Amino acid sequence: MAYIFANAPGVMKVVNGPGVPGSLTFSMAGWTNGASAQNAVISGVSGSTQGNYQFLLTMANWTYVYLFGEKMGDFTVSGIAGYECGELVHGLTYAMSYYNTYAISTTGTPIGLSFGGFSTWAFLVGGTFQYMNPKSRLARFQFKFKTILQ
Repeated sequence: MAYIFANAPGVMKVVNGPGVPGSLTFSMAGWTNGASAQNAVISGVSGSTQGNYQFLLTMANWTYVYLFGEKMGDFTVSGIAGYECGELVHGLTYAMSYYNTYAISTTGTPIGLSFGGFSTWAFLVGGTFQYMNPKSRLARFQFKFKTILQ
């Protein structure tokens, strides 16, 4: 886990390294420094999957199940952004730039996601970017991915 310290509203400094207890084992293609990229910090990763199946109930009281593998999985990567000490560019700018660079509409190809010992290829299909509080100059963002699990 990374620790975030601030000395002014919306100004943050992410501290990683041997003095920080624990770490977020996460990587996303093109995102620098694992969980922290300049002044935008990954704060959470979630995923959901579902089987692709169909049940058939007959009049003779038999139940058949047809399996078609897995449906596409959904992954969401969440983060917070602000100004880093001494920086003039807001972290939300970095997050939006990442989306514009790696979105499926731009590249047409998947990117690698890896967390908790699990790796997959995923398509960046959407993003949400929002200021939480203009007074604190902090913002949040989410990247939405679709993946075909193997």
